[in-house]
Amino acid sequence: MIKWVIKRDGRTEAFSEDKLIKSLLCCIDAYRGAAIIKSVVKDMPETVRAEDLFSKIRLEMWKSYPESAVKFGLREDMMKLGPAGYNFEDFYAKILIEIGIKDVKVRQVYRGRCAVHELDVVYSGQNGKEFAEMKYHNQFGIYTGLKEAMYTYMRLLDLNDYGNNFSRANLITNTKVSEEAIMFSNCKGMGIVAWKYPPGSGLEKLIERTGSYPVTSFINFLSEEKIKELINLKIITLKDLVNAYESNTLPKGYEEAYKISKKLLSNLNPYKL
Repeated sequence: MIKWVIKRDGRTEAFSEDKLIKSLLCCIDAYRGAAIIKSVVKDMPETVRAEDLFSKIRLEMWKSYPESAVKFGLREDMMKLGPAGYNFEDFYAKILIEIGIKDVKVRQVYRGRCAVHELDVVYSGQNGKEFAEMKYHNQFGIYTGLKEAMYTYMRLLDLNDYGNNFSRANLITNTKVSEEAIMFSNCKGMGIVAWKYPPGSGLEKLIERTGSYPVTSFINFLSEEKIKELINLKIITLKDLVNAYESNTLPKGYEEAYKISKKLLSNLNPYKL
């Protein structure tokens, strides 16, 4: 029976079943969550690592509630899109298209006054052309900070000094963002989207509301080779998987993944700008 949990930052805290149940409410009701926890913790040692506890719970979820398992592991699954940042760029571009943004393009080259810039994502915003600087991390504990925010703003200045007329620069990351980066970005009129920022409309909320769950959500369901095959085919989200299956362009071996994806996405409310 678990008594202590070693957190990812190395701190140890007393195990709390109530706290753990609350963390599951994002994806499953309290009654089912409590049943999953009881079945998992009874066979674990007194002291466990947080990531081992998470993995056990998610594996148990996959047995009976696969749609909940997809939602529960979202933060971890985003960190499996790498190691390179290209997949994250493509992933965010798909989210922008889902919410109705126009003229979305990835990896576009623009000349500035003092340098040539490859911009990760370029699109038409409400007040003109914008670009997004993507900062992808594949491990926990890394904050996107002031340096990245200032770098993004300097690119905007150099680009517009050459007459590109971008209306806004945006900093996008799959991890948390520092208070200094938020203050600087707000001061300079930059957009910023991170994990749980802005409150109520951070990256995780954009994913949930648009149904843009990454195909790495199936990491405990499909083999690593299957996941890599999907990404190589530019099937980055579960919506991509559904569309590819229904258009008969998906290789064989994904029938169950399609059924889970279809059921999960059928319960979405359409996202509105």
